[in-house]
Amino acid sequence: MSADATARDAGAPARAATWADADPLAATLARAFFDDPLMGFILKDEATRDSKMPRLFKLMFKLGLPHGACDVTPGYEAAALWRPPGAWEIPWWQYITNGSEFLGVFGFSGARHVTAVMDFIEKRHPHEPHWYLQAIGTDTAKQGKGFGGVAIRRHLAIADAAGMPAYLESSKETNIPIYQSFGFEVTGEIKLPGGPTLWPMWRKARA
Repeated sequence: MSADATARDAGAPARAATWADADPLAATLARAFFDDPLMGFILKDEATRDSKMPRLFKLMFKLGLPHGACDVTPGYEAAALWRPPGAWEIPWWQYITNGSEFLGVFGFSGARHVTAVMDFIEKRHPHEPHWYLQAIGTDTAKQGKGFGGVAIRRHLAIADAAGMPAYLESSKETNIPIYQSFGFEVTGEIKLPGGPTLWPMWRKARA
């Protein structure tokens, strides 16, 4: 397939990811988030950020995999990490059981920083049952070709079939119109102390 091929050209829907997809999926998300303000805030060392981001996304994927809610396009052009209703918050014991991987990415001082950031964000998370879009990204070489839309639609359809709302935090203001095209609406701002602003977005349940 041509490097300029679009998602429509590919014609294949997203599918549920398995552990065999972990490395290429994490690599896609790492490239997609290379200039993300939140990633830059929690991984402050530019010299090591590129090497740590695939490990971080692989860990996020590992934690979400038991829920069966991680989707990927057939050629790993885009991926979406979802958390199902009632499971948006990562339980404390998972940080303990995955402590070596967590500390391997952040170190002790970085771990304190990222847990404080996550706690600040989570305190502003809605508690009404919903699907949570934890992360979605398209490989930089494939952006603007519709692959992100393919990745997001699979679980939006699942949410709609169950009559469930959906929620996300946009870490880039420029991405807000994209999410709005899928029915998400900005509900406020989350201004991280000393860091970037996030925009919480809610998508109402659809029959």
